[in-house]
Amino acid sequence: MRKKFFATLATSLVLIVGLYFYVQVSEAESKVFKVTFLNVGQGDSALIRFSDGEKMLVDCGVNSKILEKLGEHLPFYDRVIDYLLITHPDSDHYGGCVDVLKRYDVKQVITNSDTKKGDSFWAVWEKYLEEENAVHKIISKPQVWEIDGAKIEFLSPDKSLGLESKYEKGNNNSIVFRLVHGSESFLFMGDAELPVEMALINKYCASSTVEASCPQIDADYLKVGHHGSDSSSDEKFLEAVSPATAIISVGKNSFGHPSFRILKKLERAEAEILRTDHDGDIIME
Repeated sequence: MRKKFFATLATSLVLIVGLYFYVQVSEAESKVFKVTFLNVGQGDSALIRFSDGEKMLVDCGVNSKILEKLGEHLPFYDRVIDYLLITHPDSDHYGGCVDVLKRYDVKQVITNSDTKKGDSFWAVWEKYLEEENAVHKIISKPQVWEIDGAKIEFLSPDKSLGLESKYEKGNNNSIVFRLVHGSESFLFMGDAELPVEMALINKYCASSTVEASCPQIDADYLKVGHHGSDSSSDEKFLEAVSPATAIISVGKNSFGHPSFRILKKLERAEAEILRTDHDGDIIME
């Protein structure tokens, strides 16, 4: 009987010590800046971890697979998402966000001004968003946020870009932002298409020539717009951004994403091409 008691006690102590070290390692890892482009199939999602331990989830893919991916990159006891940013309300970007609201304590939700009134799933999203009681911020103009030394430069939506009214909604109303941490920069394009790309060049580049100076949109890492569709990634835009690495968030689909033409453009731009459908989760740290 005593042997059984001591065996149980020893096992419990091993488990407690193991859990203690697991938590310590997890806490240390949580305070390292890291951007992970999650393989959620045909959709977008990226997890940004800041040096102070805060987390931003950018889009959620189309369904509950996002929970599986978050479970792989966050410790089991961590149930907080500090910022949930939805670039625009297409199902392959916000579809899994309802599941995130159900599972996690979300502190802030960041969206553009678009809604999908009359859509049954949008109604579900609004219901859970209201119940979450998170701070809801709408991005409708350029602004800069700072989170523990990192800068988030919101570039679009922006009325001053001068888009035609037909381009001021849908994909072209995606939240576009540049993330800067130290010497590294990331440009997240959502599903923004050629009109937005050209408008950003017109606003931020000194000229449209090869010698153009575009520090506001230059980036080491480009999250390619619209899953590598032909509707995005113009040569002039790629020239202005001059990414060393291009990340395409894509899965099995019937749309032809990513376009062969876009892949060739990225090759000509001398960008390393990484794809979630081929490479799985793509981690930058």
